[in-house]
Amino acid sequence: MGLALYQRFTPIEASLFLRCPVENIQKLQKQKKLGFIQLPSDQVEFFGYQLLEYLLQQVSNPVQPEKVIQNQPQEKILRIEEVTKMVGLSRSTVWRMETKGEFPARVPLGTRSVGWRNIEIEEWIAKR
Repeated sequence: MGLALYQRFTPIEASLFLRCPVENIQKLQKQKKLGFIQLPSDQVEFFGYQLLEYLLQQVSNPVQPEKVIQNQPQEKILRIEEVTKMVGLSRSTVWRMETKGEFPARVPLGTRSVGWRNIEIEEWIAKR
């Protein structure tokens, strides 16, 4: 994707470029976090380099991810080998119970692979 540094962008075009709502562009403008040029009749436009400067600031100062609460189990996908070890059942028994609705449903991972959500397996073990 190319961008001319002195190409002018309207707020709508800037929002499309930055992939955010126009309201966010206006907030950034008011907070002086995004450079702009003031045109006659209260119109505002942005140069390409101003949009790039904003993007670079976001990359240089990444938003810190929210802290994960340790009490909540992390969801992950388990393969059949892990499931059979956890529940103490054979592969055939797992398939049979699943078709009867007595075991958590599998999650398709690809054309020929499946898995199970660890949280659902742990809940099933706790209920058993």
